[in-house]
Amino acid sequence: MGSKLRPLYDRLYIGGETLLLALEGWRDGRRDAKKLPAREGAADYYKNAVRPYWRQFRVRTPGAFWFRLYCNGHRPESPRYIPDYLWYRRIVPHYNNLIFAKALQDKCMHGVLFPDMRRPVTVVKRMAGVFYTDDFQLLSFEQAVARFSGHGRVIVKPSVGSGQGHGIRFFDSDAMTADEIGALFRQYGRDFIVQEKMEQHPDLARLNPGSLNTVRLITFLHDGQVDLLAAILRVGGSASEVDNTSQGGFKATVLPDGRLADQGMNNHYQYADTYENGIPFSSVTVPCYDRIVAAVKEHAARMAHFRLIGWDIAVAPDGEPVLVEYNVIPAQAHASNGPLFGELTDQVLAEVFGRRS
Repeated sequence: MGSKLRPLYDRLYIGGETLLLALEGWRDGRRDAKKLPAREGAADYYKNAVRPYWRQFRVRTPGAFWFRLYCNGHRPESPRYIPDYLWYRRIVPHYNNLIFAKALQDKCMHGVLFPDMRRPVTVVKRMAGVFYTDDFQLLSFEQAVARFSGHGRVIVKPSVGSGQGHGIRFFDSDAMTADEIGALFRQYGRDFIVQEKMEQHPDLARLNPGSLNTVRLITFLHDGQVDLLAAILRVGGSASEVDNTSQGGFKATVLPDGRLADQGMNNHYQYADTYENGIPFSSVTVPCYDRIVAAVKEHAARMAHFRLIGWDIAVAPDGEPVLVEYNVIPAQAHASNGPLFGELTDQVLAEVFGRRS
């Protein structure tokens, strides 16, 4: 009986996890589409291009507002954009085994999964209430508190179930008492990680030296190879130490040679030629971009349970890629890059939904 119920339980669990994300995607998509000005010819394009394209597949044609959102402004016009609710509800669960997601996304496990990738220096970490050093030497509560001091500016963040910069805070480790550190640990609970705030490459610090500016890459393990679907540089807002657009930052498409596209975009689909300090996005090139792409492709090839992965990579002053985190339910980057799967879209939609006879 147990063996027959287990697949049903797994489907219910994954369905619940993805349903919430799908509903949030639907809500946010409608809200953001309403803020954009109407585009001339949008209704005809939806009728004559979008609807015929989606009729090929065994899925209800997405609403027109999605394409009003995606085909607006500076993004290419295409029927191949995948609405966020279908992305979270159907696409990601098809390619990623989300039963494994929470355990294998634990930031405290990065050193186990990616031992040959450089990571920010870990001061202390806590997994399921147990304190460890970065190499999993056990620590008492008192020893963990003592290790916190002496590392200058540090970042503390939840190691399980965090996203969009929520729960991330910065502290001066040299200015806190043992009692304050202990209270901080109790506040963060059973799962968190403390790392030194790393120094980044000066080419990326030009835009905002206060935030750790990272490259978000989305890889797709498919047909015996790893494809790079998208790459964007995420830059924190001038008043923020995190690079999330939800916290006021910008994102700009990274071109194949590492240069940034002409414009960056904020979380409200508003474009700008320059960052807040006046530096043109197009004047910035991601240093050692080829090394970043090679590193994520090499490691994505080993992660068969998660064929779609979002990677956040920083660049150290010496040009070495630094893994900040990875995400197996990544947000799409089509707002900056166009349709995420590009020419693979027809094949992907047919695999996930099937074709109409």
